[in-house]
Amino acid sequence: MKTFKTYVTESKAADQYEIDVANNLNSMEGVSSERPRVSAKYADITATLDGGEGPIWLEVKMNHTDNLGNPRIYYDGSKWDTTYNTPLAQFSVNLANKSRQTKKFLENIAKFSDIENPKIPTTKGGLKDSSAIPLEVMKEYFNQPGINRYIAMEEDVDMGRLVTEHYLRGKAEPAYYMQAGDDFYMIGKSNPLGLPKDVPLLSGRGNFKVRVATRSKFYEVQAEAKIIKMPSSKYSIKPGTNKKNPFEL
Repeated sequence: MKTFKTYVTESKAADQYEIDVANNLNSMEGVSSERPRVSAKYADITATLDGGEGPIWLEVKMNHTDNLGNPRIYYDGSKWDTTYNTPLAQFSVNLANKSRQTKKFLENIAKFSDIENPKIPTTKGGLKDSSAIPLEVMKEYFNQPGINRYIAMEEDVDMGRLVTEHYLRGKAEPAYYMQAGDDFYMIGKSNPLGLPKDVPLLSGRGNFKVRVATRSKFYEVQAEAKIIKMPSSKYSIKPGTNKKNPFEL
């Protein structure tokens, strides 16, 4: 199980990787890039061509195994819902509301907490509700041997399609490209920067999961969207790569 310190360390490494990728783009002739200080409603970095195209948003992931989206959902005592207006969030809500695994979790946590029709918020403020499962109770529940933090899962989902919708429609500004590890992809077919046509589309299948994560002051119910195997790309904008740079052709 990952500790809070591990999450902080990984987050710092991911932040630095985004900065490094943006700096690498900035070092190229004819393109400028930055990592704006914005909310998670936006992707990670922007790219603008000297010809005037841009700024266009790009998503940056350190590894192929990184989570491609993690919207939060909550249980209001009768149904699962979300404050996020994205395709991934809606998929999470639909899955949780129809999942037998999630229904069993609700029955078990109600019995464990001795709270009838409990609420499961995903914010610190939501824990003030008298019907909400307290943080310490949630921690105790998941500290039991054999209790799985994943409360819902749908296997073999077309994650490439779902994640593409997430980045094109679920962000404040669409993200048309992704750097994942040492591979560069197009997200959808628009290609507004006019990069090489053989840059592969982000695609692949995977298992969509919903898990409960307990923090120091609150807990979260969040999605886990990962592609099991991404396609190989001959292009990359990773610093020090030996692959072709799609911005230099």
